Amino acid sequence: MRWLWMIVSWALVWGILGLPKSGNASEYVVYSVYRALDLGNPGEGRPPKEYFVNAGTTEGVQKGAILQVFRKSATYDLLTEKLYKDVTIPVARLKVIHSESGAAVARLESVLAIEQRPFVTSGDVMIGDIVRLSQ
Repeated sequence: MRWLWMIVSWALVWGILGLPKSGNASEYVVYSVYRALDLGNPGEGRPPKEYFVNAGTTEGVQKGAILQVFRKSATYDLLTEKLYKDVTIPVARLKVIHSESGAAVARLESVLAIEQRPFVTSGDVMIGDIVRLSQ
């Protein structure tokens, strides 16, 4: 059973959570994550992660905008032993620190508490997560 879970997990990461098709302009994703090196200087703290999103000023994403982050997760039907459907789970909120045509850079504003997520997923934002402009 453990090997089956590993296969499903890898299918989620590499097959199902791929970048959106070029014709699907309404779905944007985190395409890169960057963190500067921590030089260990006392009092400086740990450098924040920066998340690169494939939506920018052309798509209405401006500096200071709040982005909601969701993760698609496939559900597995144990009765039929088949993948059932993708469930979209809220994960976090990002705040845009830089935006230009077709791309934006954001930093983590908040992570949803485990009680607010339907099931256990990583609370960190990952490459491939879906991003939507907050209302």
